[in-house]
Amino acid sequence: EKVYVYRWSAVAVGFSGVILMLSPYFQNHAAITTSMMVGLGLALLNAFTSGGATIQIRRLTATESSSAIVIIMTLIVMAASLLTAPFGWVWPSTFEWALLVGIGICGGLGQMLFTESYRYAPASFLAPFDYTAMLWAFLLGFWMFGEVPTIYVVFGAVVVAGAGIFVILRERHLGLKRLRDTPMSPISTMADDEADPDAPVTVLGKAR
Repeated sequence: EKVYVYRWSAVAVGFSGVILMLSPYFQNHAAITTSMMVGLGLALLNAFTSGGATIQIRRLTATESSSAIVIIMTLIVMAASLLTAPFGWVWPSTFEWALLVGIGICGGLGQMLFTESYRYAPASFLAPFDYTAMLWAFLLGFWMFGEVPTIYVVFGAVVVAGAGIFVILRERHLGLKRLRDTPMSPISTMADDEADPDAPVTVLGKAR
């Protein structure tokens, strides 16, 4: 996949929005604990491994169905998770089972949508929209736990949303341009008709 400059720019702008959301933590060094640094390292490792998984999903969508990819991946994750059972496994309560079922449903549906999206669009196009996960996390946190977003979160969310909107508008513009440059396409024939008032009316490449 060829990654154009504007896609790199959108990814960079979206990432800057995330940094803006987290800027209060960077300003107050006392708020950053050792456990938070460990979490940050694990998050960066997760970003690397998730990127590799994303590329593999992109390849598999050419030959496999989304449901097959998700089911196989889920079985592998379940088998790997069983290895951690001896290290502190606690039997969940009824309420915790309900939460786990909800997580499974949301996670499974999300993975299906994630896999299906890479069937229709390249990874570089979808990358800026990954940052919207943080936006949804803040919105759901406000709705479910009453967490009020700070001004940094609001401005960061605007930056992230702007990066995604820019990609959509840019892709639409390039798509229309490709259609106009394609011989005998509806848009190119319409442009030719507008340029020459005496030309016959053309519909889908056929004169009438």
